[in-house]
Amino acid sequence: MKNFLIVLFAIIIIGCSTENQNDVSLALDWYPNSNHSGIYSAIDQGFFESQDINLDVYTPSDPTAIISAVASGRDDFGLSYHPDILQAQSAGLEIVSVLSISQHPLNSIMTLAESNIKSPEDLYGKVIGYPGIPSNKAMLETVLANQGLGINDVETIDVGFELVKALVSGSVDAIIGAYWTHESIVMELQGYDVNIMKLEEWGVPDYYELILITNKDFLEENLEVVEKVVNSFKKGYEYAIDNPEKSIDSLVKIAGPEIVEEDVERAGIKLLIPVWQSNNKPFGFQEKSKWIETYDWMYKNDFLEKELIIDDLFVKDFSN
Repeated sequence: MKNFLIVLFAIIIIGCSTENQNDVSLALDWYPNSNHSGIYSAIDQGFFESQDINLDVYTPSDPTAIISAVASGRDDFGLSYHPDILQAQSAGLEIVSVLSISQHPLNSIMTLAESNIKSPEDLYGKVIGYPGIPSNKAMLETVLANQGLGINDVETIDVGFELVKALVSGSVDAIIGAYWTHESIVMELQGYDVNIMKLEEWGVPDYYELILITNKDFLEENLEVVEKVVNSFKKGYEYAIDNPEKSIDSLVKIAGPEIVEEDVERAGIKLLIPVWQSNNKPFGFQEKSKWIETYDWMYKNDFLEKELIIDDLFVKDFSN
């Protein structure tokens, strides 16, 4: 009888625990890499589990579908980029930013050193590959304009996730949408010397590269769940900042060694840690001034469909 009661009690506890679990989905912006290591640290260290969050992480086959998936409620959370989020919000998609991850742009224009394309003015008449993400063309247009060129002075090709392959194969002369903390390392390890043009050095604002978004309805109806997810993210990235090697261990273990290029990511996280931190502010901090600057640039250049109210675009409560 005693053993029966113990088993019964255990079943009740497990049932209650399962009942309290919140299943949430997260669409990554790219294949799992060092920029996501804080997420995998949070999973491995049990930060989500301690908040009763069961997080399902996956990479969509189409990187342009993330925002629409979150806006429609198909996914609860997604990772996307500051300019794309503004474009989507301007188009009427009901999404909101709840956490910033990369405080500065990681996106860049890359060329092979042997091409002797070192600055935007050298891109005239060249073929440029991009991952199909709309804001990349907007950024390219700004960079070109900075040098007196127009978007019609180059040819753009959507190469999806195959940025490195397109460049090293000679299919394109340059790529945009490539992170100087990732793709440059990949190519250098393959024996290619790379030229990097950081976008913020050629007229693009110092925007947030990676942002955690959710649906506005989901936020209103599940405020406590969103706060738990955000807090778990924070703890995961704070852990990764303090324990970069262990964080990559978690990334490799959970995402799988067949997916993660370990040597690339161990080098990448060293470049990322300073980008995750900003002026001694807490991780995830979002400054209204940066939202205004990025919004003004996009609106001025006709990249937005309508005016927006800045305070409606992001939530500071979880970032302070």
